[in-house]
Amino acid sequence: MGFKYWFEGLIVVAMFLVVVALPCFLIGLWGTKMINELGNHPSQSAKIQASSAWKIFLVEIVSFALLTGLFIFLYNLQNT
Repeated sequence: MGFKYWFEGLIVVAMFLVVVALPCFLIGLWGTKMINELGNHPSQSAKIQASSAWKIFLVEIVSFALLTGLFIFLYNLQNT
């Protein structure tokens, strides 16, 4: 008697990986870019931080919406 839902399990893991890993990658990418810009132009720190803040905020909002959507999808899938 083995586990028979490997394909479905891998799909759920892939969906969760996209929803979690993609925003983490984007935040790391933009954070690195912001730190490099702050090192090159320290007098413009407020401008650089403000330009990065809206990107990070937008990624967080979209990530939360995707996680909520994934939860609702999996909950409805279980109850049907």
